Amino acid sequence: MFVIPVTYKEISNVPKIKKWVKKLKKLTFSEEKINKEKVEFLCQFGYFVPKGHNTPEKFGEIFEMTSKMKYHERLEFELKKVRVFIGIKYEKFFMSDRLPKGTLPDPVFNIVSELTKVKMMVESQMHDNSEVLKSIPPVDKSVIDIELFKDIATAEIKQEFNLDDILDKINEKGINSLSDEEKRFLDDSAK
Repeated sequence: MFVIPVTYKEISNVPKIKKWVKKLKKLTFSEEKINKEKVEFLCQFGYFVPKGHNTPEKFGEIFEMTSKMKYHERLEFELKKVRVFIGIKYEKFFMSDRLPKGTLPDPVFNIVSELTKVKMMVESQMHDNSEVLKSIPPVDKSVIDIELFKDIATAEIKQEFNLDDILDKINEKGINSLSDEEKRFLDDSAK
């Protein structure tokens, strides 16, 4: 999960935020006047994996499918998986709620867009897929630190196990041939 601070202006189009701000005095059980500068807003978001899609077979299927997608199709696929919680904090009071599926405040959309670009760059370089690489727009470095993300993504890929080797092993010998460590790696990769 990612947690990012946001401004009221960035999320003011979310109906429940307007309601929360209007009712903040009642919600905090305070008689004091609300200092609007102390009100903080947060977005927490992550990628949701539907039940039944976190099996090694389904993960391999999805990986094969997504690794061939061009940017706009892949971004649409990634955005469908994103779930967002929005929160409001005032002094010791904090409240959050999940936004309806498909509701993405602009800051979350922007980060997911950039993360998708970098993820695709790493994958297409690993698989030497120049067509996919050409479809990726330039990364907006004001939104994401590309070098830091590449380092993290590359480190995850260069772990003790190689995803392609594990998928080949499943294909040749079946899922039961995997060690507990390989299964954990596969489960962690699916998340």
